[in-house]
Amino acid sequence: MQILIPDSWLREFIETEATPKQIQEALSLCGPSVERLHKKGSDYVYDIEVTTNRVDMMSVTGIAFECAAILPRFGYKTKLKNDPYAKKINLNLKSSVDCLHVKVDPKLCSRFSTVLISNIKVGDSPKIIRERLELCGVRAINNVVDISNYLMFEMGQPIHTFDYDKIVGHKMILRESKKGERVITLDNKEFILPGGDVVIEDGSGKLIDLCGIMGGHNSAVDENTKNVLLFVQTYEPSHIRKTSMTLAQRTDAAVLFEKGLATENVLLTMEKGIEMFGGTKYPVLDILNVKETIKTIKLGKIDLGVEIKQAEIENILKSLGFKISDLEISVPWWRKLDINIHEDLVEEVARIYGYHNLSSVLMTGKLPEPSYDKTFFWEAKIKSALSHWGFTETYTYSLVDKDTGLKLKNPLSSEWEYLRTNLVNSHLKIIAENLGRVSELNFFEIANVYLPHEELHLILSTTNIDYARLKGTIEALFIEIGAKTEFKILTESDCLICEINLEKALKTATTIKKFTPISKFAPVIEDVNIVYTGNYEELVKKIKSSSKYITNVEFVEKYGDKLTLRITYLSREKQLTREVLVDPKLYKS
Repeated sequence: MQILIPDSWLREFIETEATPKQIQEALSLCGPSVERLHKKGSDYVYDIEVTTNRVDMMSVTGIAFECAAILPRFGYKTKLKNDPYAKKINLNLKSSVDCLHVKVDPKLCSRFSTVLISNIKVGDSPKIIRERLELCGVRAINNVVDISNYLMFEMGQPIHTFDYDKIVGHKMILRESKKGERVITLDNKEFILPGGDVVIEDGSGKLIDLCGIMGGHNSAVDENTKNVLLFVQTYEPSHIRKTSMTLAQRTDAAVLFEKGLATENVLLTMEKGIEMFGGTKYPVLDILNVKETIKTIKLGKIDLGVEIKQAEIENILKSLGFKISDLEISVPWWRKLDINIHEDLVEEVARIYGYHNLSSVLMTGKLPEPSYDKTFFWEAKIKSALSHWGFTETYTYSLVDKDTGLKLKNPLSSEWEYLRTNLVNSHLKIIAENLGRVSELNFFEIANVYLPHEELHLILSTTNIDYARLKGTIEALFIEIGAKTEFKILTESDCLICEINLEKALKTATTIKKFTPISKFAPVIEDVNIVYTGNYEELVKKIKSSSKYITNVEFVEKYGDKLTLRITYLSREKQLTREVLVDPKLYKS
């Protein structure tokens, strides 16, 4: 995730002698990568790439905390000031309030906190707020909306503001949406919800918030707003992710919520929000649906190829907010979502110590033998052969809308609910979608089906309904890979399709070719014309079984129901005469 942070805003939380350029270099070596440093007027803006697991760094305070740990390693005197994490909460918390009736599904919302702020006058924000938001790439709107955005950038905790008087019955029910429900968001877009989204309805049953994504238009703050409901919360991440992706609404709030946010940050943000709003405050409604615990990890041996004293290891961890007692490490709440095992602690020590300070020593010893995957080898050979024979490789989704196989519990769309048990339906679909665009379609695909175990299959599909051509292609393919398999060609909707269990067939595949010495006796070859409308494979079997001297039956051509076959007779013991050849009556249908 890319975030923009003005240097002046960052220095509100750190005191350092390092220049913006020096901060950029130090952070990039030991922390988040500062991709660019922009000069904007009298200020600088850091363009920072934060990895997905470090949601705690996706804010001004998060980057400030990193600076306080990293900059001293480069000789720059730095210390935190206005440390938000050390601040004690001084709020009047209540589990229920008279001004608002609330019902919350605890599975969807881990912490629900809100407070009514009355006698608000909507207008322009102070200059410093407007300037900082614009440096972060956000347009200033009014003091109420700007405070919401400002707090999200500063604290890494999205918040929302409702016009309290627009909430019918002053009632809020946080629940899952029903399929087909509609909501109009702040940007005046209407969405038909797929169901299972986190929403809030008011006393009239109308949806007033698409939680974690964007607020509802019908409860939005405007120039006439007098009473604001300041709303700070944390949600179950997978619900937010699903809704955001399904509706294609990638808001800043959604990006944060879907990664999982610490419930401890809610009240810190709430208190800062109340301070910025001013006005008359009511008690804070705070509903905590999870137990906040302190995670501890046993610190084991840390060997990074260089000698790092135990005292330095402990100082590094303490600078990041970890507490140490007899090598028992207490993880700070803002890191509890990404620090889980001893190796995570090793990584923290390594990056702050500096990967550039670790020894650059090549591995010693014998190189491991390269792994050989038989399946990949044969897949490549099959793909090469079929592409040279006029077939185009295609890729289709493993998930389909209808099947008899496994159904997902939380599908992203009604089109992707089942794991497919065959490839045929997928190819019928792509042929139907592309029919008429070119004169002939020839597709192949190698992919897994789920029965429910994974099984590798090969499918060939073509709009050329010449049965013999497709059969010959498949036979040639398996001669190419030295395998034997049974297959059946289906006629479906003006196309031919053949699906083969490739996993089973590849068990007999081989690059070893069988050599048969050439007979010293000349073969007898004759072409025969027959009328035949039955199964071709049965005909060949019948012909071969009629004489032990028939070594090959080759298809030459077909005209209507008339076949021309080339039959080869061969003996390794004697020269054949006409008398030992097959009875011509055999070829009559």
